Amino acid sequence: MKTKTFLILMAGLLVLGVVIVRRPQPSPPAPAEPLSARGALKPRLPAPRLTAKVPAAEPQPDDSRPTNLLARLLEDGDALTLRRDQVEPYLRASHRSAESLVAAYRVTNDPALLREALEQHPTDPQVNFAAYFALKNEMSPEERRQRLHAFKQAAPDNALANYLSAQDYFQSGQSDQAVQELVAAAGQSRIRDYSSGFIQNIEEAYRAAGYSEGEAKAAAAYALPLPQLAELRRLGQNLGDLANLYRQAGDEASAQAALQMGVALGRQVAEPSGSNYLVHDLVGLGIERQILERMDPGSPYDTVGRTVQDRLSELAQRREDIRELQGAVDPDGRWDSLAGVLQSLSEQDLISFFDRIKVTGEMEALRWARNRLAGP
Repeated sequence: MKTKTFLILMAGLLVLGVVIVRRPQPSPPAPAEPLSARGALKPRLPAPRLTAKVPAAEPQPDDSRPTNLLARLLEDGDALTLRRDQVEPYLRASHRSAESLVAAYRVTNDPALLREALEQHPTDPQVNFAAYFALKNEMSPEERRQRLHAFKQAAPDNALANYLSAQDYFQSGQSDQAVQELVAAAGQSRIRDYSSGFIQNIEEAYRAAGYSEGEAKAAAAYALPLPQLAELRRLGQNLGDLANLYRQAGDEASAQAALQMGVALGRQVAEPSGSNYLVHDLVGLGIERQILERMDPGSPYDTVGRTVQDRLSELAQRREDIRELQGAVDPDGRWDSLAGVLQSLSEQDLISFFDRIKVTGEMEALRWARNRLAGP
């Protein structure tokens, strides 16, 4: 069944998430203020200047082996990339809306569609979000700032716009501006990365191109790009480094504020609005863990008596729960991997699996899939 050939690719994304979040950090002294007092403190300006770093290459799945599922998918004559003529019926039916143009760009990689989206819908947040990452490597620093400003203007209540702007400032060595963006992000309640909307629209594009229901759902899940997660992980590392520099300068209050911001960032990444995928959990848990590991484990974490070590233990248990589900080992040992579980589901159950992700999240959907196969 064609649909199932997409599923190991999803499993690979989850495994990649585990790789991304595991990176130890040193443990300087902790602040005395409970971290739950987010927003009570602001880092002092001018802020210490971080040394600009060249972003490390993210781990990539190995597509070189003949047995790789992507190779098998291509051998079957299928491809995730659609032609322009295949998406035109979908665009016409959607009246070339902002969401449909972005989805069509995602599945064709045709930059003309993204340019059309920018021209026709310049104030749409999803368009600006997609354009920032699609054009980032081609833009000058000034052009990047313009695109980030357009994203912030289009989504003034979305902390993601401020976080991405802060990371861009850190990368260019402008710590003061980065801190100002972080203070602005602290006033927002959540991150929106538009994942659910992207997936729904991409799914519709594949269906309009002739894919079956199950194929469209699997293809859409695989086609979802998540470049913002790498940027947010780097931002978490920069916040930890900034706290260290404040401490070296004898400014413990600003160090506490930077650490509070790092914890808040990790929480928001793990619980983004409109996204239910475990890779967000994994990256968010990793960001928070890296911040907490810089502290005295006995220092207070919140106002109800939990310590930093208590929270670290909670994060470790959450990560272990996710990894156990990724292994998806049932009591009888019949399925020794996530891919094994999903490949054993029927076509209808696979459709239900992807639908459940949208409603209850990927973790509960995986539990449902394993229980479905375990039987009475």
